[in-house]
Amino acid sequence: MFKRLLEFVGFEPGRFQARWISGSEGAKFAATVKDITEKIKALGPNTKMKEEPLTVEWPGVNGE
Repeated sequence: MFKRLLEFVGFEPGRFQARWISGSEGAKFAATVKDITEKIKALGPNTKMKEEPLTVEWPGVNGE
């Protein structure tokens, strides 16, 4: 369900992965990080989420 929500707001499904890894599974953690990093790099930049930066105007704070 969370994956569908991320997709709805513009994340590609392959950019989110969840794994259950115990603190004693260091080798599994390292392999998982390497695998996910390779997959994300293969996807390239996430252009769907690229927007103009949000600017917030606060009365009294921005020199008003």
